[in-house]
Amino acid sequence: MNRELTPKMNPTEQETVHYEKRDRLALIRLDRPDVANAIDPPTLQALGESYHRADNDEEVVVVVLHAAGPDFSVGLDPVSFLPTLQARTYSPDGPGRINPFGTTTRLSKPLVAAVQGRVGAMAHELMLAADIRVAASDTGFSQGEVSRGTTPAGGGGLRMPLEVGWGNAMRWILTGEPWDAAEALRLGLVQEVVEPGRQLARAVALAEMIAAHPPLALRETLRVGRLAMEGHAHQVFAELVPALYRLLGTQDFAERLEALREGRDPVYVGR
Repeated sequence: MNRELTPKMNPTEQETVHYEKRDRLALIRLDRPDVANAIDPPTLQALGESYHRADNDEEVVVVVLHAAGPDFSVGLDPVSFLPTLQARTYSPDGPGRINPFGTTTRLSKPLVAAVQGRVGAMAHELMLAADIRVAASDTGFSQGEVSRGTTPAGGGGLRMPLEVGWGNAMRWILTGEPWDAAEALRLGLVQEVVEPGRQLARAVALAEMIAAHPPLALRETLRVGRLAMEGHAHQVFAELVPALYRLLGTQDFAERLEALREGRDPVYVGR
């Protein structure tokens, strides 16, 4: 249990994601701290189920996403995800789920994210799908798929430029370098930076303020605002996973895997 709160936990069927209902809030917690909350297929599915549950509960007005342990999440768990990706069966969608990246279906209620420690790649895309983000001052962010021979498939390559501008986004996406909480605040990727250990309490406080407003007004405001911000991007969202699959079939991606196995630097040839 996170010491910042004293919840009565109501876990989903997947132990790696926990769902707590508190008054007008739903708190969804990533809970794989022993592996830095790396996201495997069951965890991604459980997240989608939790989002669907919150979206379809009339008593829930605002959702808070957070994580147990020192890291929010390092992102995708490559060992568990690779077979799914190679079989071309990856999908964040499914019956009884809402896409946690919001690139197909999307949570219709306000989503506040509380992050700390490492926020990498897929996890950064989860954060970008939130409407408000609170970060601990020790947070480090990355969207470095290109350095691994792939591409952001959860919308990071679209949402980050939309929010911070093309050059600001490409500075970090194309170099693969990480950035800190101060830079995230400067760019507007997070809205508040707080002392480590205070991020969840602050996110909950913001969520409670939001939840005091009429639910339909909140949802309609989000709907129209998201349409203005991302409406033109939806046809591009459909290209994200096919682009990833194309890269997984390249010599360069195979070379990266081989180099990792052999403990050497990869030599890329552009094929």
